[in-house]
Amino acid sequence: MTLIFEILTAALMLTGTFLMILTSVGLIRFPDVFCRMHAAGKAGTMGISLLILATVTCPWTSPEVWARGLLAVWFQLLTTPAATHLLSHACYVTQYPRVDRTAVDELRAIMPSSRPDAFGHE
Repeated sequence: MTLIFEILTAALMLTGTFLMILTSVGLIRFPDVFCRMHAAGKAGTMGISLLILATVTCPWTSPEVWARGLLAVWFQLLTTPAATHLLSHACYVTQYPRVDRTAVDELRAIMPSSRPDAFGHE
C-alpha cells in the first residue's frame, strides 16, 4: 500500500513541476498581459494544486495535513481564477496595450473601455 502512495506522490510531483515550468515559460514567451495571465491562471493553478496534493498523499502524513492540504487546494482553485479575471478586466478597462495579433475584441460591444484621461494618462 505504501508503494502505491509513493508512486502517486511522485506522479503528482512530476506533473505539478512540469505545469509550473510551462507556466514560467508562458510568462516569459507570451506577448501581452492577457496571454501571460492565461498561462499563470490555468497552468499555475493546476501545478500548485498538484504539488499540494503530492504532499498530502505522502504515506506518512497525518489527517491534519490531509485537511490543510485539501483546504489549500480548494482555496487555490477558488481564488486564482477570480483574481486573474479581475486583473484582466482592469487591464482591459484601462486600455492596457495588446499585441498587434489580437484582431478580435468581442468585449467592445458590451463593455466600453475607459477614457485615457480617467486614470491620469495624458
